[in-house]
Amino acid sequence: MNQYKDITPSMEDYLESILKLEIINIQAKIKDIAKDLNVQMPSVIGALKTLRGKGLVLYEKSSSIELTDKGKIIALSVKNRHEKIAIFLRDILLFPGKEAEATACRIEHVINPETAQQLSNLTNYLKTDIIDNKITQNNWKELINSN
Repeated sequence: MNQYKDITPSMEDYLESILKLEIINIQAKIKDIAKDLNVQMPSVIGALKTLRGKGLVLYEKSSSIELTDKGKIIALSVKNRHEKIAIFLRDILLFPGKEAEATACRIEHVINPETAQQLSNLTNYLKTDIIDNKITQNNWKELINSN
């Protein structure tokens, strides 16, 4: 549940993809975003036009794409929620890495930042106060996977 009512999960994915490319020092191009999101280039162009209209990206034909300050805030929020959810799924619920990432991608769009932070707090508590100090990793696996 993003705090920007007119931003769809798909738009969040595009913003997050652009941020990811910026973080690894690659100037975002349409083909890079298409590859990252596994979509066709015309879909990227349509999304960029919409995002530009909302003031979230700087985009002109045949140039690199950049996030505006507002776009970067949204992208960072999505990235932050994703990371907290993925860590919880992987470290606490013991999802395999790829499954944790894929599930986090779906959940990140419907969870608010406060709930993601609560999951992160729970993860930290369970790891430091319960799992690491009270029970073995094998006992935790048995507990979490029991019916």
